[in-house]
Amino acid sequence: MKTASLFDVLLDAARQAPDQVVVHVRGDGSELVVTYRELLDESLRVAGGCRGAGVEPGTCVLLLADRSEDFQPMFWGALAAGLVPVPLAPDARRVAPVWEHLGRPPVVVDAACAGVAAELPDGVRVLRLETLRECAEPVSPVMPGPDDLAFLQFSSGSTGSPKGVELTHAAVLANLGQMAAASGLNEQDVVVSWMPYFHDMGLIGTHLAPLAVWAKQVKIGPLSFAKTPRLWFDVAAAHRGTVLSAANFALALTVRRVPDEVLAAVDLSAVRLMLVGAEPISATVWQDFAAKMRPTGLDPRAATPVYGLAESTLAVTFPPLGEVAAPVALDRAALSRGRAVEGAPGGDTVEVMDVGVPVPGCAVRITDAAGRPLGDRRVGHIEVAGPQIARGYHRLPSRPRRPSRTAGCAPGTSASCGTAGCVSVAGTRMSSSSTAVPSTPRTWRKWRPRRPGCLPASRAWSARPTR
Repeated sequence: MKTASLFDVLLDAARQAPDQVVVHVRGDGSELVVTYRELLDESLRVAGGCRGAGVEPGTCVLLLADRSEDFQPMFWGALAAGLVPVPLAPDARRVAPVWEHLGRPPVVVDAACAGVAAELPDGVRVLRLETLRECAEPVSPVMPGPDDLAFLQFSSGSTGSPKGVELTHAAVLANLGQMAAASGLNEQDVVVSWMPYFHDMGLIGTHLAPLAVWAKQVKIGPLSFAKTPRLWFDVAAAHRGTVLSAANFALALTVRRVPDEVLAAVDLSAVRLMLVGAEPISATVWQDFAAKMRPTGLDPRAATPVYGLAESTLAVTFPPLGEVAAPVALDRAALSRGRAVEGAPGGDTVEVMDVGVPVPGCAVRITDAAGRPLGDRRVGHIEVAGPQIARGYHRLPSRPRRPSRTAGCAPGTSASCGTAGCVSVAGTRMSSSSTAVPSTPRTWRKWRPRRPGCLPASRAWSARPTR
């Protein structure tokens, strides 16, 4: 993928695979099919609407959309106009603080979110998508440099109170390439997702990543999935989905609310990969879900626990393809003393999921509070280095850097284990993998998490908090 800016991803897809499609599954079960070429054309019209509205390049614009078929041209149109998209959940209580923090920028809404905009403070400038779409003359896209700001991710995630993570075009493109290499994602895949686009895994993992390799996308509304979880599997089976994505709660929801007889009638044999991340993973839920899915024909090797964070664009670790994920038991007492010691399941142990090794070009290390790298099987902070690391937090002071210019780090109090090192994010007991610290100089950044967890260096793990 020879691209210089994020918008090049859409341009490339529209030129090389113009008839490839995004299928938007609506709440009533109907589907809207949009080709990549049509998405580009509509995005350029939205860009023209933004320019006609007098929004200057470089301006942040908040994006509020209920429907995926509205969000996509909204996002790409903002990029084409040289603006900085800020995807947010359509909730006025969450939008208002971000709007104030960013200096009261314009807010773009689809028809369904007009009511949310009405709840915002006086003085907000609202741009309606239906009006922007009416631009008769699409514009030529603004082409920024690789180190320019692409978009902001506002996510509390595991990094504390919500902050706007600054992602450059270069960082996003790097992580898209890393994810494609780690997952084997390609133009033959069919990616089926319900994850919202205001979430990094939803936007980057299930829209930008498949677009970058010209894969078919099938998008279910998050609320439709929450109301009817079986829809996820019905749609995946109907479209012969090959790649799915989910968070731990979705697995638990499936176990609780999707009847066995429904799954017995579903064929998921085409699914080669089901990426599970976005929150700590319960080993118990994982095992229950695996048992629940046996009648569907889902390959036991498909379900894959992964680790990432907004500050590294998205992806940090993936297990090697073709492995069957299984829980790892750690001694609870040893872990509380700062050591990661494997034990037999049961008894006084904490079960975590192995979330693999760093994606290509990324490195992970475990350090103490002073930033000194730790040995194997030790608890400490997770630090991540790689081309996908974010520039910083928007409109917030940079964190002090140590003399070694350590500047890039994943969240957490973690544990290093294994010959190459191992991480554990204490508290949430999230375990992930890392490589040994490379001999060539790198820039490391430490991102403080909201809660601790567990991560490994030769491998990585993830688990729910223990009480």
